[in-house]
Amino acid sequence: MRIRGLAAVLVLCTLMLFPALAVQAQDDPPAAQQPPAAAPAKPARKPAPPAKTPKPGEPIALEQQPGQVPAAPMPGAPEAPAKGKPAAPAKPVKGATPAASKVPSVRLTVGALLPLSGAQAAQGAASRAAIELAVADVNDYLAGNGSADRINVLIEDTESTPAKALERLKFLATSGARAVIGPYTDNEVDQALPFADKNGLLLLSQGSAGPYLAKPDDALLRFSPSDAFQAEALAVLASQEGATHIIPIWEGDMYGDELVTHIKGQFANQGGQVVPGVRFRPEVSQFASYVADLKAQIDKNVKDKKKLAVVVAARGAQTAGILREAAKLAGLDEPRWYGCDDSALRGGIVQDQNVARFAAKVRMAFARLGETGTALYSEVEKRIEDRIQAFVDTQAVVAYDIVWLLAFTGLASGDDASTLRKAVTATAQRFYGASGWMALNEYGDRAEDYDFDFWTIREMEGKFFWVKTARYQFDPGSVKQLVINAPEKE
Repeated sequence: MRIRGLAAVLVLCTLMLFPALAVQAQDDPPAAQQPPAAAPAKPARKPAPPAKTPKPGEPIALEQQPGQVPAAPMPGAPEAPAKGKPAAPAKPVKGATPAASKVPSVRLTVGALLPLSGAQAAQGAASRAAIELAVADVNDYLAGNGSADRINVLIEDTESTPAKALERLKFLATSGARAVIGPYTDNEVDQALPFADKNGLLLLSQGSAGPYLAKPDDALLRFSPSDAFQAEALAVLASQEGATHIIPIWEGDMYGDELVTHIKGQFANQGGQVVPGVRFRPEVSQFASYVADLKAQIDKNVKDKKKLAVVVAARGAQTAGILREAAKLAGLDEPRWYGCDDSALRGGIVQDQNVARFAAKVRMAFARLGETGTALYSEVEKRIEDRIQAFVDTQAVVAYDIVWLLAFTGLASGDDASTLRKAVTATAQRFYGASGWMALNEYGDRAEDYDFDFWTIREMEGKFFWVKTARYQFDPGSVKQLVINAPEKE
């Protein structure tokens, strides 16, 4: 179990030959600059001591808010650090001209498509904070080395909808952006990608992970691991915890449909039996009839409910609604329950005491893209958390890394999408960021060096805590392994 902190990164292996850059962010084009969106409201909290090295068995209080920490050290080492070791701070360049003596000049415009409102607003807020922090860090690092170059980052709100994502991508194209961070979701990427392909734009997504979108030589690079690996991690954990049957309940969009298809396949590969399960439309907000259908399928197909795994593939609010209804029906507290990354560590799961208590009772394990374990990751994560006053999804740290990756390739390669794609892919092979090694495979997806953590909710003295209880490791060059922490005492 680990206590969660924040923090960060960056080490580039062979990139010091590129021109020095600096980065400047803005939300909209200079002619129509908008003030930053307000962070989601949270109850006032007293700062806690700075994050410490995680220890097994240490829970995370849901109301915990870490204190301030210094900004992340800037990169400067010529080689990437070993996994788990922080990068050395940058050393000033001897003889460098002070940044104040040069007039900043914008040479590359970068866009960002983030879900700042709508269903994925929490993820969008975290990615926005991460991008802004990365921009400031690149500014400080490169201005200190005498560079006058700048990058504009134009941030646009997709409103968590595919149609708006395409609309704002077209706007970014007319604003001069040739590289765009995002879109965040599979549905948004699917809608925006054909336009990007036809119009010479490069999309660099921190959140899209649907296997369906893994195609070679298109205009999409994705820096989160495929959901096929999340499905594998969930199936392996359920099997290891004694499940012989699995039944899903899921949101019927590209994310849910693909993830559940792979979960079913992976669990069958483990020798388990698959019950069809329940699919609901994305716009559904009332789940009583769907949970009743789930129970009916369980009663018909499963004799020993203690050997059943129930998997929920949905957003946080939807997952909370499903658990709220499940708590009302007899027998649904007997199986083990599992959740996916779209609902892990989300406030909707714990804001309703009945939902949190049911999740704790069934020891519901939520999969989440894992932390690298480096001091750098913790530092970047903490700085983001201090800004948004909420737990940070790992994809936000990935967005932080993408800014640095673009900064070290964009000016050197020009704005042609094909050339930029090749340059980013080559650079990523040698890039170790806060989220780990950024290398891509032949489909333009993150190749390896990632893990999936599992978080559960524990009740202690009337309060609920997030606790990390397992990790499925995908370390490069090693055998995949599931690490389960010692079970908590009743």
